[in-house]
Amino acid sequence: MDCIAIDDEPRALEIIENYTGKIDFLYLRAKFRDPLEAIDYLLKNDVDLIFLDINMPGISGTELVKVLKHHPMIIFTTAYSEYAIESYELDAIDYLLKPFMLMIKKMVKN
Repeated sequence: MDCIAIDDEPRALEIIENYTGKIDFLYLRAKFRDPLEAIDYLLKNDVDLIFLDINMPGISGTELVKVLKHHPMIIFTTAYSEYAIESYELDAIDYLLKPFMLMIKKMVKN
């Protein structure tokens, strides 16, 4: 499964990269700190899954999902619980609340 990660926090991207590397069916093809660069990538490349922060400069993760023509699966990764309902209205498959390192460890063990 091809995936990308979009988050303005370098540490969050490192964690996602580390744990996706431990899941044999996930292939992290790119990671972005700038959501606008990610949109450009998505216009040229298909992905199956996006790990997506919500609160980012320039465009929010929820706004980014709304402008995509092709809708891959979305896992929101955010420090803000108040966006959870909206994320599921956008058909997110999961919502990881930061700090999410411990939650990902549990997912990898199962």
